Amino acid sequence: MVDILTDYEKTSNQIDSIGDELKQIGNSFANVGRLIAGKGTKEVSDEKPGVGLTRVMNTPIKKNIAAFRKQIDGIDKVMEKLDKVSEGLRTGKEAEKGAKVSVKKKLSQMKTKSEQTKKEPDKQKTKSKEECL
Repeated sequence: MVDILTDYEKTSNQIDSIGDELKQIGNSFANVGRLIAGKGTKEVSDEKPGVGLTRVMNTPIKKNIAAFRKQIDGIDKVMEKLDKVSEGLRTGKEAEKGAKVSVKKKLSQMKTKSEQTKKEPDKQKTKSKEECL
Protein backbone atom coordinates (compact mmCIF):
# COMPACT_ATOMS: atom_id res chain seq x y z
CA MET A 1 0.00 0.00 0.00
CA VAL A 2 2.88 2.33 0.76
CA ASP A 3 4.32 1.69 -2.70
CA ILE A 4 0.98 2.51 -4.30
CA LEU A 5 0.73 5.65 -2.17
CA THR A 6 4.19 6.83 -3.29
CA ASP A 7 3.25 6.14 -6.92
CA TYR A 8 0.11 8.23 -6.54
CA GLU A 9 2.13 11.03 -4.91
CA LYS A 10 4.68 10.95 -7.74
CA THR A 11 1.89 11.14 -10.31
CA SER A 12 0.25 14.01 -8.44
CA ASN A 13 3.53 15.91 -8.24
CA GLN A 14 4.16 15.39 -11.95
CA ILE A 15 0.70 16.68 -12.83
CA ASP A 16 1.24 19.69 -10.54
CA SER A 17 4.58 20.48 -12.16
CA ILE A 18 3.07 20.18 -15.64
CA GLY A 19 0.27 22.51 -14.56
CA ASP A 20 2.79 25.01 -13.18
CA GLU A 21 4.75 24.90 -16.42
CA LEU A 22 1.60 25.44 -18.48
CA LYS A 23 0.66 28.31 -16.19
CA GLN A 24 4.12 29.84 -16.67
CA ILE A 25 3.90 29.40 -20.45
CA GLY A 26 0.49 31.09 -20.51
CA ASN A 27 1.84 33.97 -18.43
CA SER A 28 4.86 34.32 -20.73
CA PHE A 29 2.60 34.57 -23.81
CA ALA A 30 0.45 37.12 -22.00
CA ASN A 31 3.56 39.13 -21.10
CA VAL A 32 4.66 39.12 -24.75
CA GLY A 33 1.27 40.57 -25.69
CA ARG A 34 1.55 43.16 -22.92
CA LEU A 35 5.04 44.19 -24.06
CA ILE A 36 3.84 44.58 -27.64
CA ALA A 37 0.92 46.71 -26.42
CA GLY A 38 3.32 48.81 -24.36
CA LYS A 39 2.08 47.62 -20.94
CA GLY A 40 4.18 46.17 -18.12
CA THR A 41 4.65 42.48 -17.46
CA LYS A 42 2.94 40.57 -14.66
CA GLU A 43 4.33 37.84 -12.45
CA VAL A 44 2.66 34.45 -12.14
CA SER A 45 0.43 34.29 -9.08
CA ASP A 46 0.91 31.36 -6.75
CA GLU A 47 -2.69 31.40 -5.52
CA LYS A 48 -3.67 28.23 -7.36
CA PRO A 49 -1.30 25.50 -8.48
CA GLY A 50 -1.20 24.97 -12.23
CA VAL A 51 -3.98 25.50 -14.68
CA GLY A 52 -7.60 24.45 -14.21
CA LEU A 53 -7.32 21.37 -16.41
CA THR A 54 -4.46 19.90 -14.39
CA ARG A 55 -6.23 20.68 -11.12
CA VAL A 56 -9.30 18.82 -12.37
CA MET A 57 -7.15 15.87 -13.47
CA ASN A 58 -5.31 15.84 -10.14
CA THR A 59 -8.41 15.96 -7.90
CA PRO A 60 -9.25 12.21 -7.99
CA ILE A 61 -5.58 11.34 -7.50
CA LYS A 62 -5.37 13.55 -4.41
CA LYS A 63 -8.58 11.96 -3.08
CA ASN A 64 -7.01 8.53 -3.53
CA ILE A 65 -3.86 9.70 -1.74
CA ALA A 66 -5.95 10.89 1.21
CA ALA A 67 -7.87 7.58 1.28
CA PHE A 68 -4.65 5.55 1.20
CA ARG A 69 -3.15 7.62 4.01
CA LYS A 70 -6.29 7.07 6.08
CA GLN A 71 -6.12 3.31 5.47
CA ILE A 72 -2.43 3.18 6.33
CA ASP A 73 -3.06 5.14 9.55
CA GLY A 74 -5.83 2.71 10.45
CA ILE A 75 -3.56 -0.25 9.80
CA ASP A 76 -0.84 1.35 11.92
CA LYS A 77 -3.27 1.78 14.81
CA VAL A 78 -4.39 -1.85 14.54
CA MET A 79 -0.77 -3.02 14.45
CA GLU A 80 0.03 -0.99 17.57
CA LYS A 81 -2.91 -2.59 19.37
CA LEU A 82 -1.77 -6.04 18.25
CA ASP A 83 1.74 -5.30 19.47
CA LYS A 84 0.38 -4.30 22.89
CA VAL A 85 -1.75 -7.43 23.10
CA SER A 86 1.08 -9.70 22.00
CA GLU A 87 3.42 -8.02 24.47
CA GLY A 88 0.92 -8.65 27.25
CA LEU A 89 0.61 -12.26 26.20
CA ARG A 90 4.38 -12.68 26.08
CA THR A 91 4.82 -11.38 29.61
CA GLY A 92 2.06 -13.71 30.82
CA LYS A 93 3.67 -16.71 29.16
CA GLU A 94 7.10 -15.79 30.49
CA ALA A 95 5.68 -15.58 34.00
CA GLU A 96 4.15 -19.01 33.55
CA LYS A 97 7.41 -20.36 32.20
CA GLY A 98 9.36 -18.88 35.10
CA ALA A 99 7.03 -20.49 37.61
CA LYS A 100 6.69 -23.67 35.61
CA VAL A 101 6.17 -26.76 37.70
CA SER A 102 6.32 -30.30 36.43
CA VAL A 103 3.01 -31.94 35.68
CA LYS A 104 3.67 -34.78 38.13
CA LYS A 105 4.36 -32.33 40.92
CA LYS A 106 1.23 -30.34 40.12
CA LEU A 107 -0.90 -33.51 40.09
CA SER A 108 0.52 -34.68 43.39
CA GLN A 109 -0.27 -31.30 44.95
CA MET A 110 -3.81 -31.47 43.65
CA LYS A 111 -4.16 -35.02 44.96
CA THR A 112 -3.00 -34.05 48.45
CA LYS A 113 -5.38 -31.08 48.47
CA SER A 114 -8.30 -33.29 47.47
CA GLU A 115 -7.38 -35.85 50.15
CA GLN A 116 -7.23 -33.09 52.76
CA THR A 117 -10.63 -31.77 51.80
CA LYS A 118 -12.05 -35.29 51.98
CA LYS A 119 -10.58 -35.84 55.47
CA GLU A 120 -11.83 -32.52 56.87
CA PRO A 121 -15.53 -33.26 56.33
CA ASP A 122 -15.05 -36.66 58.02
CA LYS A 123 -13.60 -34.92 61.07
CA GLN A 124 -16.51 -32.51 61.14
CA LYS A 125 -18.99 -35.39 60.95
CA THR A 126 -17.24 -37.25 63.77
CA LYS A 127 -17.23 -34.16 65.95
CA SER A 128 -20.88 -33.60 65.42
CA LYS A 129 -21.63 -37.23 66.31
CA GLU A 130 -19.51 -37.00 69.46
CA GLU A 131 -21.21 -33.80 70.46
CA CYS A 132 -24.58 -35.43 70.09
CA LEU A 133 -23.60 -38.23 72.47
